[in-house]
Amino acid sequence: MKKWLWHRHIGIAVLTVVIAITAGCSGAGGSVTVKNPPIREPAGKVELERIDRLDDLYGLAWLSADEMIGTGKPKWMEAELTVHSLVKAKDPDRPLGIEHALTVNPSPDPSMLFVSNMMDASFVRIQDGMKTGIQVNDGAYSILNGNVRGAWIGNRGYLLATVYELSVAGLDGGITPIHKLKQDEVVVKTEAVLDPSNADKFTAYYLNQDRELYRLDASFDASSKPKTTAGPILIRKKVADFSAAPGGGMLAIAEESGDNRNSVILQPANDKGQATTIAEGSLARQMVWSPDGSRLAYALFNLERGGSGLYVMDAKTGHTTLVSLYPNLQSLLAWSPDGTRLMNPEMNLTATGAKLLTEIYTFK
Repeated sequence: MKKWLWHRHIGIAVLTVVIAITAGCSGAGGSVTVKNPPIREPAGKVELERIDRLDDLYGLAWLSADEMIGTGKPKWMEAELTVHSLVKAKDPDRPLGIEHALTVNPSPDPSMLFVSNMMDASFVRIQDGMKTGIQVNDGAYSILNGNVRGAWIGNRGYLLATVYELSVAGLDGGITPIHKLKQDEVVVKTEAVLDPSNADKFTAYYLNQDRELYRLDASFDASSKPKTTAGPILIRKKVADFSAAPGGGMLAIAEESGDNRNSVILQPANDKGQATTIAEGSLARQMVWSPDGSRLAYALFNLERGGSGLYVMDAKTGHTTLVSLYPNLQSLLAWSPDGTRLMNPEMNLTATGAKLLTEIYTFK
């Protein structure tokens, strides 16, 4: 029997407690500890309501505002994925029938999951678990770049990286190349943003191993086949990470601004406005916008004492709140579909195994 432990402190809370978010008897998920955020600013635009920790659970994606997809096994890439409820504490975790997943990314609906590992990718229909394999095999070996998460283009297709090009996977499993990469060029991150005024148009952003960030404008034709309207446009060099806001109006960029120095920059996507530096540190990573583009989360690490942690910024006011004293520079942060919760999964590897946990930040 697991029990709630509720701690109410003022000011800075200790962030080393193992976490869980559900109460009562449950399956995977462990015990629950709830604590105040490390900094509480009542007058701020970004205010935390609570922080919960899920012990022995590694979160991969949100299925809804109250359900998350994850695994409780240390060898998470080999384990079966389950759906964990944040509100039905006594319900056991529901198996998804999916194993060997490096990436799990729900469609905006959400009716489908994009699931991939280093070699294979498929779409999984959430309603009945029906799988459609994506054609990432050229007849001899897989051409999938399994290190890149990719991105949904609305609900119409999925932008993914292969070893040769950027492609769009249709829901039937077929892929259409939209941009051939330069020789020896490797994509390390890509995102896609729909044109808010025209659902047939979208913009693909990609970052390569040379820290060059590019924009690629594309559209769907009458037969729903994607095509580019021009070649890639170089946006910025010395980019360590980036994220494009929904609607395409703003880019968040972690720029390598010096030796052991990163700057977090906000830059208009049309490149017609002035870029603004909002933070600096030794490393800035894991940038991700909330679904409505109102908040930006990012991790910041400093070699010097102080300043390291996870931050959430209000996009309108620029007000930034520290939500955790410990930066996560490896696992992806993920916003819930309604933008009220931020998932921060962590995997602590040791010589004898791995400790899985996930922290959930709920905002007012």
